[in-house]
Amino acid sequence: MAFLRVVEVLPPLFRMSSRDLRGADADVRRFTSDVRKFRRYADIVLVANVKDQKVLKLDTVHLASTLQEALGVASAPVIVVRDQNRPQFLTSVLTALLGGAGSVMVAWGDDYPGGTASNVRDFESLAGALAEAASLRRVARPDATLLAPVNVERLSEPRELALAEKRLAAGADLLLAQPPTTDAEVTFERHLALLEKAGLREKVLLNVFPFMGRSDVSRYERKFGWRLPARLHDAARGGRAPLLEAERAVVRRIRRERLPGVYLSTRGDISLARDVLS
Repeated sequence: MAFLRVVEVLPPLFRMSSRDLRGADADVRRFTSDVRKFRRYADIVLVANVKDQKVLKLDTVHLASTLQEALGVASAPVIVVRDQNRPQFLTSVLTALLGGAGSVMVAWGDDYPGGTASNVRDFESLAGALAEAASLRRVARPDATLLAPVNVERLSEPRELALAEKRLAAGADLLLAQPPTTDAEVTFERHLALLEKAGLREKVLLNVFPFMGRSDVSRYERKFGWRLPARLHDAARGGRAPLLEAERAVVRRIRRERLPGVYLSTRGDISLARDVLS
């Protein structure tokens, strides 16, 4: 069985100013150049959808197509269901498939904070959106891979397990896990046990999320509501080096256990793909 490396990259972001927007073309060229340097560490480059109302970003489908055309690298856009109405969502999926995307990730999307923007509620569930995307795939590109998220920590809960099963039944081929697997012993063993009990061992890519230090760990706990283990906080006191070794150890363990692959978040620095996966 092939080992799949899904490497998530952040798109270029722009502020709504003439200075930022005049440099947008150069930023996209730098983005493409950075992916070119480290593409050998990724089987799929996943173009993340950043939710920040203070910045502008290019459409993920456009960026994935740009990477595919310029580099020949397998690229997948993240398409957020609740950012678009049904016709727009299906248009995005179809555009991605016909534009050559070998993979598409369909995500539900968080609520917009502060009341300055509104979510769209044309779909009752992520599974419903996936089912319609899968119908398009059957016609437009049957060999494309559909990806969707899963909360691996909650798979012991009947509701989360049911959500995962519905997403797979609707057409998702693989589920990308959150929160991250932060060490190759305790956290990995827990996540592996949860996958095996749920019968999802072959369907979930565990996540590796590089942390830079102690304050970084705390910041992302607050940002995403993760409950990260004490041993990660202990390792983070030593700075980046012990954290990097822990991340590499997780990847080695994933390979050793013959899981289907790994989902690496690069947080806007694709060189982390080389650091963690080499």
